[in-house]
Amino acid sequence: MAFWESFSPERIGFAIAALAYLALSLLVLTTRSRNVPKSLLLAFILSSFVWALFYAIQDTLPYNSAVSHTLEVLRQLLLLLFLLAALRPHKTIKDFIFKNYSLLIIGVLFGWLAACLWLQLSASLLYTGYLGLCVLALALLEALYRRSGSSERWQFKPLLIALATGIVFDFVLLAESALFARIDTQLWQARGFVFALLVPVLTISIRRIEAWGINVYISRDIVLQSSLVLAAGLYLCLLAITGFYLRYFGGSWSELLQTSFIVLGFALLLLLVLSGTLRRRIKVFIEKHFFANRFDYREQWLTLTSGLKQIDISHHDRHQKLLRVWLASINYTQGAIVQYRAQGELKTLALQQRNALTDAEQTLLQRYFTLYANQNWQVDLREPQGKLTEGLAPESLQLQLILPIRTKDGLWGVCIMQTDSDTKLRLNWELRDYLSLVSEQVTALLLLMQHSDKLSENAQFIAFSRMSAFVVHDLKNVKAQLDLLLRNAQKHKHNPEFIDDSFITLEAMQQRLDHMLLQLTNKHSKEQPQRSFSVGKVLTQVINERCSGKLPVPQVDIINDSELKLDQDRFANVMFHLLDNAQHATPSNGMIKLVLNRQANHLHITLEDSGSGMSADFIEKRLFKPFDTTKGNAGMGIGVYDAQVFIEQAGGTIQVTSTLGKGTTFSIQLPLHSEPLLEPTRALLAQGL
Repeated sequence: MAFWESFSPERIGFAIAALAYLALSLLVLTTRSRNVPKSLLLAFILSSFVWALFYAIQDTLPYNSAVSHTLEVLRQLLLLLFLLAALRPHKTIKDFIFKNYSLLIIGVLFGWLAACLWLQLSASLLYTGYLGLCVLALALLEALYRRSGSSERWQFKPLLIALATGIVFDFVLLAESALFARIDTQLWQARGFVFALLVPVLTISIRRIEAWGINVYISRDIVLQSSLVLAAGLYLCLLAITGFYLRYFGGSWSELLQTSFIVLGFALLLLLVLSGTLRRRIKVFIEKHFFANRFDYREQWLTLTSGLKQIDISHHDRHQKLLRVWLASINYTQGAIVQYRAQGELKTLALQQRNALTDAEQTLLQRYFTLYANQNWQVDLREPQGKLTEGLAPESLQLQLILPIRTKDGLWGVCIMQTDSDTKLRLNWELRDYLSLVSEQVTALLLLMQHSDKLSENAQFIAFSRMSAFVVHDLKNVKAQLDLLLRNAQKHKHNPEFIDDSFITLEAMQQRLDHMLLQLTNKHSKEQPQRSFSVGKVLTQVINERCSGKLPVPQVDIINDSELKLDQDRFANVMFHLLDNAQHATPSNGMIKLVLNRQANHLHITLEDSGSGMSADFIEKRLFKPFDTTKGNAGMGIGVYDAQVFIEQAGGTIQVTSTLGKGTTFSIQLPLHSEPLLEPTRALLAQGL
């Protein structure tokens, strides 16, 4: 019983706190920074270690001995000095100590210590004095929080939480003690455990505050192994303590409960120690929270973004540039982008400082596709890979990393990377996370390239299809002319003038067919050079050669003729389509009138008919809509649409006014770039052209 009584709860709590403060002091000692906050922080942590160790060794209540008073006041003094030093920068400890506010704090604390040691203070007054020191510490904490900028405040939050929690706990303990003139046993027993639990939070805060230059560092492997050994030791201590408690309070069931608990505890410990998954998770946790990152992510991300922006997704070497940016994101020099195709085919899209894939590498990538088709798994070939590399000689694989390129449809391909042995990176959690982010950005650009190719190809087919539709439309007009020519041939085949006109018409149709075939067979050629032509002459030819076989024959009134520099054949086709539509909508005894005039720098063409007319709704919604026709199978529905496109491309306008049952008027306005013709085209009409 005497042996067990020596392990009182408060002593166990302070013993754990002493170990925690000792570990934290060793971590801070490993840093190379030399500044006032770091020195005072280290002094505060060491004083906390001595303070906790004293209460763990001595089974005594606080504030009832000279040593207890000295340790409490010394720890409080170092905490206050540390907070003062954190409020503003100081060059040296000496410079800080001899400041007026520092000397005041030191004088007050040592005066209080002297009063505690040599004056017979009542219990309530004693606890009230220590309570005042807690209030002062809280005030400095609040000042530190207020003085920190909004961008730095997040750095100080863990520090404030750790220190404020401890100070508030002491405040509650001392407030109740001052009220009842005695120490509360339950709060005192919890004090050591509370401060032990606050050490990890304090560690995080020390690592986070950049202004102090305290970068806690120690070997990852040492930390991992030491942590496992320490955790196992603490776990065994917990088993022993809990076993003693069960035996002490268990009564007749004590031995059974103690034996069962210890056996189950050892089984759980073995399970945890032998679990590779647990060890990996512990290692990742330690590296994430106690070590500086390998990359400056802001700089890396800006570099990556800048590199991706410079890639022209339509250029032939785009995959090569993309691979170069990808490799540069981790400073590797060799690699390839490989796409998986149908039937398991591998297509190499880009190579950087390496040869084409060897047979062994192709086998490796085929296995990777089979094993990880449904997983976003990154591979480091320096680690054992089991089935992936089974039977493949390491020297035949000139690569280290395999990074997947995944889309919503599955594994699209991979990027393989290699570099010199001196600069190879270990594929740990940080590199995996970083490469995952980079892969997401690169994959998005790869998919954009792929979709851009499809859009470009589809656009070419659409352009070709649209051109084909216009050609078919023109072919139907040529066919109509041939039909008209054949019908008239039965009546006038013995008339020499008809034969001459027929050859002229056939020659015009042959020129139109040659022009259409040239458009179809040479779709990538540049546009034909534009030449100036007489508008009145072209309109007259269109009416005489292509519209005279159907009633009513359009009448031309050329007030002022001018020249235009456009595609003459297309202009003639556009005007014929408009005239042909007017003939279809106008009865044979109706009227179609075409007026040509020049006003200022514009040419005005007015086409008026007395046909059936159109409603305002039809003009707004259907007239200029391609492939929408009222002629049934006889029309394509692109004549007016083509006219609008051509006129707007030439910088002109086309307007339509119509009344149902009365007729329609098309008003066309085109800009002029040349002087008007001196001779009107009326003379040409008189000559029968």
